Amino acid sequence: MAGIFVAALAGLGVGGGGLLVIYLTLIKDVEQVEAQGLNLLFFVVAGVASFFVHAKKRSIDYKKIILIISCGAAGAIAGSLLANVVDCGIIKKIFGGFLIISGLIEFSGMIKKRSSAKRIKKEKNIDNN
Repeated sequence: MAGIFVAALAGLGVGGGGLLVIYLTLIKDVEQVEAQGLNLLFFVVAGVASFFVHAKKRSIDYKKIILIISCGAAGAIAGSLLANVVDCGIIKKIFGGFLIISGLIEFSGMIKKRSSAKRIKKEKNIDNN
């Protein structure tokens, strides 16, 4: 059930990955590194499914996708090697910091969108009067 819920949130752009790791570590008492590995597996499966949908729609730039896959694979390998030598407590702090920073970025984006929407609405009201 948690996987379906997280998948639905991820599909809506809420950031399901962070939620899945938090759920696994806090509720299911899974170690941080294992939770991140499960999260990665979750998104690999979701990415493969997404690839087939977009390929069918012919909306994939294959030159860009090769670059993205190469960089992602290199990052995943480097991250997994680093996770084997870095203390789990440090990984938790880094991940928590990442979540805080990404949350702040998302929050500031929401504020900018609302401010922009209010400004546009105000300009339309002025033009109509």
